[in-house]
Order: sequence, then structure tokens, then C-alpha cells
Amino acid sequence: MGHVPDRAPRERRGLRRASGVGALGITTVALVMGLAACGEQRGGGASGEGPAASLAEVEELAPPTEAVALEFWNPFTGPDGAFMQTLVDQFNEETETVKVTVTTQPEYYTKVRAAAQSDTLPQVMIMHVDQIPLQAEDGIISPINDLVELQGLEASDFTEAIWTSSEWKGDRYGIPLDIHTMTMYWNKDLFEEAGLDPESPPTDEESFLEATRAITESTDAPGYMVVTSGPGAGFLTGISWATLFYQGGGEWTNEDFSEATYNSEAGVQAAEFLKSLIDEGISPASTESDAEIAAFKQGQNGIVFSGIWETTGYADALGDSLGAGPVPQIFGDGVWAGSHTLAVADGLEGAERQAAYYFIDWISQHSVEWAKAGQLPARASVREEPEFQEIPYISEIAGQIESASFFPPVPAAPDMLFAAGGAGEAVLAVLSGEKEAQAALDESAQRSTQILQENKEKYGY
Repeated sequence: MGHVPDRAPRERRGLRRASGVGALGITTVALVMGLAACGEQRGGGASGEGPAASLAEVEELAPPTEAVALEFWNPFTGPDGAFMQTLVDQFNEETETVKVTVTTQPEYYTKVRAAAQSDTLPQVMIMHVDQIPLQAEDGIISPINDLVELQGLEASDFTEAIWTSSEWKGDRYGIPLDIHTMTMYWNKDLFEEAGLDPESPPTDEESFLEATRAITESTDAPGYMVVTSGPGAGFLTGISWATLFYQGGGEWTNEDFSEATYNSEAGVQAAEFLKSLIDEGISPASTESDAEIAAFKQGQNGIVFSGIWETTGYADALGDSLGAGPVPQIFGDGVWAGSHTLAVADGLEGAERQAAYYFIDWISQHSVEWAKAGQLPARASVREEPEFQEIPYISEIAGQIESASFFPPVPAAPDMLFAAGGAGEAVLAVLSGEKEAQAALDESAQRSTQILQENKEKYGY
């Protein structure tokens, strides 16, 4: 897990980060009534304290009475960016006093941190849930406990796992927009050619091995392709391994986040399972990153595990031949997942903060359009809408949303999987035959433990 950058000096950026909900600097009643200009200042209470004014008088969040322009940054450089723009255009049409300008940023977090240094952060940002602890510590995003209390949001409005993961040190920093999971896709034509029922995809280890063996033996395509090399191999193989790791009951760290524990029996079992697919001949011995995706689109790969963001591309390529749904429970319940959350910049006050809150809540409640981009809406009420249920593939994939598992909520946690020396790299060494699973994961976990301890001391968690 790589070293995290030093904290950007807040005083140099001119940002004020009061502790907890007190960062608003205005009463919630004034916020909702559009009277933020009164600027009533509250004392800085302890982190996590509620607003000074009672919320009992407030029934719903409203846009400000004065005109506000918001900047909204996101990292959606693919086709998903167009879906988000459509959603924002709808918001702008429906909301007289708030107008939102969307900016899609490549090298997203580099741009965000540079903007923080120059005091030019946008008011609203997409924040990956696993980035929340680090960006909160560095004063880039601010707590939104008051928005949560005002709207009466709780874990049941999303999932318990994503709700817990979007907190840091007792404060809420993001409203989950989506949950993007590892997903199973299968080629129905190859299923039929292999004598399999294309409407009955694998659900467990036995049926997965039965299907992949049949496709490998009866068609010209491999049943499954394990990524072994290439620039994206650590990520692609990493999230496959992490899914199996979660299914085996794996935990990334011990309870106080001071020791990496992914070199457990669950971690070793997951790595050895992937290696067995190569050893048995179900998967080719060598597969470059993204070759499994290209082969699947060309009808030359029976089953592929990919992130849900590949859904629209697979549908365009295969049409009615595509099947999509939950990953089989090889070892049990669990699937790797990430999430985009909606966050506000540190130091945001008054009518701008009110507008940002209204925009975030509106986007969250209207995220069925976002589902069409190949994402699972995090909000449970959106997933229950008839319009969502009619979206091809995505509504089927949603069957595994309660199984979605996330990195532990500490700074730079994803580095335990994705960084140089992380679990993803260790698993690649296993697949190549360079190292045994236990030895490779032991070495990686030892490195991650050292960095966990350094970060624990640095960030005080």
C-alpha cells in the first residue's frame, strides 16, 4: 500500500473546516428556508454533533431562493459521462434557482488535490467511497451529517455496507450514488453449443465448473479466462480474487486496522482457485489484461467476470446472446464492489451549501437514469421503481447488491489490493507459478501492515 501524500495545509488554501456538522456555520432552519445570508455562526462542537437548530420544524429540503451556480466535477470519462450530463440537464430544467455546470476530469484526484491547493475546488464532487477517509483527512471534503439528519437517511435507504463505508471518524462525508459490483456475464450461444441451458447460469462452484468445463470441451472458446499479465492485470485479477476472498469470509485487516490479514486461509483459497482454472485447462495459461473482455465481445469466451461498467459494451457487442447476473457463490456470499458518492467541498457555506445539498439529494433520488449507464443505484427506493426493473441486465445484477463488500474505511485502503506489492500483484505471481499462494500473500501482507501502522499513527485512527 503506497504512502499517502502529506496533508495539504488548510490555512494556505483559505478553507475553514469546522469539526463535525458545525462546518455549516448556519442553522439548518435558515438553510432550508433559503435564509443562509444571515450567516449565523455556531460554536465548533465536537465532531458528529447535530445542528444547533431543531429539525422538527423542517419537512423537506428546498432550493435556495437566490440564484446559485454550482460546479460539479466527476471522473466519468467514458460513455457514463453522457448519462450523468443528461441527469444534470434535467435537474437544471426543473430547478429555477440552481444551475449546475458539469466538468469531467481525467486524472481525477490529481486535479481535485491541485484545486484544493489553489482554493478552486468545485462545490460538489464525485468521491469514490474508498477515497473518503484520505480526502476527509486532507480537508478536501466536509461532513454532511446535517443533510443526513434533515432527510432522515439511514442504512436501510441504501445497504448497511455502503452506509458504513461512507463514514470517517463518526462523520458522514458522502451520499452513495451507486454500487458497482463485480458481475458475471455469459454467452448464451456458447452455452447452447455446449449443451447448457442459457437461462440457467452458474450459481455455485459446482455449476460454475460444470459450465466452464463444458464450454472448453465442446466449443472453440475457453470457458473462462484468468487475466495473468498486462498493465491492468493487477486490477482485473485483483477484483476477481477479492470477490472469492470475500466469499471465503476474508477480512483485510484486524479490528483496529493495525495489521493486514488478507494472507489468511480465505486469501490463499481464492488465489489457488484461480490458479486451478489455468492448471485444469479451463483458462488459457496466459491472458493479457482486457483480452478476456475483447474475446467475450467477439464470442470467444464463455463466461467472464467483469465490473458492471462493462455491461453496455457487452450488450452492444452480443445483443440477445448476452446473459448477465450475480457472480456465483463459489465459496459463499460476497462480491467485490466500489461506489461513487456525492460530496461537498470543505469550506462551503450559505446558499451555495444549501444548493449543493439540494442537488445531491435530487441526483440521489433520480438516479434511475444513472442505472442506464451500467450502475446499480445505491438508493433502495430507486431500485424499487418500475423503470429500474425494466432496465435490461442491470436489474438482474442488482440481485447481489446486499452481498457487495468494500475496503475497510481507512486512508489508502485500496492500495492493499491495487498498489505495487499489493494483493493483486501477489496473486499474479501465483498465477505465473513464480510463488506459492501463502508465501506471496504473506510477503504482500507484511508490507501492507507496515504502511497501515504508519498511516494509523499519522491519521490517528
